Amino acid sequence: MFITDQHRQQIRQYFTEMNRCVEILEKVADTSREDFCADGILQAAGERAFHIALECVTDVGNLIIDALIMRDPSSYEDIVQVLAEENMFPKEFAQSFMEAVKFRRVLAHDYLERDIDRLFFMIQTHKLEFAAFRNYVADYVQLGS
Repeated sequence: MFITDQHRQQIRQYFTEMNRCVEILEKVADTSREDFCADGILQAAGERAFHIALECVTDVGNLIIDALIMRDPSSYEDIVQVLAEENMFPKEFAQSFMEAVKFRRVLAHDYLERDIDRLFFMIQTHKLEFAAFRNYVADYVQLGS
């Protein structure tokens, strides 16, 4: 199959939401680790923004996989793997970004065992990868402006 204008519009909508979340992550990342660990509101904002940004990534990935009839992914992590296999982005990017995608499970299911230091580390380490993902996808599906 192929990517239609309707698909592109859906991808743009996901990216609008992802960009909103990334702005929050950037503000959270500008705080010190100590301030982050002491402020429950900052923690909640960072946790929610990271989680929703990851949901946008997996929703966009699934949309593209379905539209182009790629191999069905077996997990959230496999969505990134399938896209890497289809040369949407470099394997090195996929390996790094996979750490963020794996963290989704912690945010969605293991929230009672969350580690605030690890959350702060994940935000600091991966916040810029969302823009890279957006750019790789935009090129791949010829998103335009």
